[in-house]
Amino acid sequence: MSHFLSGKIAIATISICLSLSSFAQESSSNSADLKVQKEKLEAEQLQLAAMSADALSQQAKLNAELAMAQNNLNSLSISQFKKVEPKDLKSKEISMELPAAKSAEIYIENSRNLEIKVWDQPKVKIVTTVMYNGDANKVSDAEWFEKMNFSFRSTTNSIKIKVGANGNNFYRIDGNNISWGGANVDFANNLAAGQGKGKKSVVIYVPKENGLDIDSKYAEITIDGNLNKLNVDITNGGLDMGDVNKLFLRSKYSNVNVGNIKTAEVELINGRFIAKDADDLDLDTKYATVEASAVKKLMIRSTNDEYEMEEVGSITCRKNYGNLRITKLLNSMELDGTNADVKIRNIGDAVESIKINNKYADIRLPMRNVKNYSVAYQGAYSTVYASFDKKPVAEKDEVKTNTKKSTQATDLKAVTTNGNSAFTFSSDAENNVDNHFTASVGDGKGAKIDMKCQNCTVDFK
Repeated sequence: MSHFLSGKIAIATISICLSLSSFAQESSSNSADLKVQKEKLEAEQLQLAAMSADALSQQAKLNAELAMAQNNLNSLSISQFKKVEPKDLKSKEISMELPAAKSAEIYIENSRNLEIKVWDQPKVKIVTTVMYNGDANKVSDAEWFEKMNFSFRSTTNSIKIKVGANGNNFYRIDGNNISWGGANVDFANNLAAGQGKGKKSVVIYVPKENGLDIDSKYAEITIDGNLNKLNVDITNGGLDMGDVNKLFLRSKYSNVNVGNIKTAEVELINGRFIAKDADDLDLDTKYATVEASAVKKLMIRSTNDEYEMEEVGSITCRKNYGNLRITKLLNSMELDGTNADVKIRNIGDAVESIKINNKYADIRLPMRNVKNYSVAYQGAYSTVYASFDKKPVAEKDEVKTNTKKSTQATDLKAVTTNGNSAFTFSSDAENNVDNHFTASVGDGKGAKIDMKCQNCTVDFK
């Protein structure tokens, strides 16, 4: 019974009691109104009986509706969420094809594990496998893709594909109705479901010459084949691919493996980037790990990263914190940084220049294979190990009058200038030759090494 009707009945009951009390009090003094009061009381009793009957009727109706809803829920639980074993399900491969003009850009918005295969045909093909129980004869491939949260749009200049996330490709079929089967099937080791080990849930075939643009989140992507142009934005996932001529990559919290690259622009945050050979590589990284084989031209903007390069032709680098390790440097290096350790194992005899401006770093530049080079080094509180002779560079004397106190932490020498007492600082060269020196090896006309590194340890051996 509803709270509203119960309240009305309670009010009516109180009203009758008050009426009876009033009637008893007035019966002795006002007998003329006795008949009127009696009729009023009888009318209120009839109204109370009608309200009580109506409340009982509505309560019975509510009870019936509740029982029906409970029966429906029980039926749904039995038919829609009963335990289903993967071995009892049927599988079906579904596909769709879209023609692709040579100038068309292919856009893929992805939220599932995806395998992209490169082929020579001028069309895009999407293939996946769906698991189901029921009769699928009346369900078209287009209806399957719609239920699986796939969408396709094709124009002359572009093909746009959306691959949405939706469970494990398990559906129930009742007549023409398709419903997602729920999450009670364990596909962890079921390869047929497209979610098991070693198999991707969706395969997309794309032409090699068409530009490919991928936006992917929370998914693993594999690209089988070589591409002309690839633009990727990936978050919380992985990318494993072959060779590409032009690569534009933005990656967050992801691991990326690439083959050979002609040119690439990479933005990487909290992840790993591994490449083979590259002609021109431009990297902007933070808190990441980068590995590459041979890179002809390398540009780096790095914050607290770990770099491991096998061979570098020329490198331009702005790096704060972290490490830069190069197995072999061929032509040139220019580095500007703070707390950026640099370790080069081998410097080629054809190296042209090395220019470093750094602080608080450990640097290794083995020059043993270079026959002719010159060194200009400046940096207070440094230690330099070298096999060549260092020629200290004397600092200019700084003169202070005896009326001012020096704040420098260097020794002062008393001198006399025109009969006036003064002080001059002893030069860095007199205290530590490693702070400022030059050197020449061979004829000194080969490679130029120009270094400024304060509080550094440098090894030229």
